[in-house]
Amino acid sequence: MKRVLCPRCDGYVTFNEQRCDEGMAIHLVCPHCGKNFSLLYEEIFMHPDVPDYGTLVVLENNCCERQEYPLSWGENVIGRRNKGTDVDIAIESSDADLERRHCIIQVGSNRNGETVYTLRDCSARAGTYFRQNRLGKHEQVRLDDGDVVSIGGTTFILYLPAHDEEDK
Repeated sequence: MKRVLCPRCDGYVTFNEQRCDEGMAIHLVCPHCGKNFSLLYEEIFMHPDVPDYGTLVVLENNCCERQEYPLSWGENVIGRRNKGTDVDIAIESSDADLERRHCIIQVGSNRNGETVYTLRDCSARAGTYFRQNRLGKHEQVRLDDGDVVSIGGTTFILYLPAHDEEDK
């Protein structure tokens, strides 16, 4: 999989570059702003690879279909997609309990230089649930690969990037 930046909003667009042959163009639609754009095969490999900090997968439910969003270094503000809402991960949903700014996943490093993932609530009315427990007002929890989080009536799973055995 390859990720490139959208020319309009600088959001990440993920696609399978192996489906593109030399000399072809690949047509993409940004999941964040809806911008349609094309890249030539040669342009795909001119874009530097974006570091993989994991993926947030929103499960399909009665409000929306399955959605995938790459995480970036630093704060990843998560909320409901709505015109004028400024969040890093804008989930497409009609879920009224999913707020415009609902929670934050922080991607950072600890004292040993290891990448760590933490979750905190943005004082959402419906709350942020981790392992079926509602996070407190100033509570912050550490996330691991495969952790399930519920925000309003929406659930997502965190998938962290695979590491070689040497890295462990």
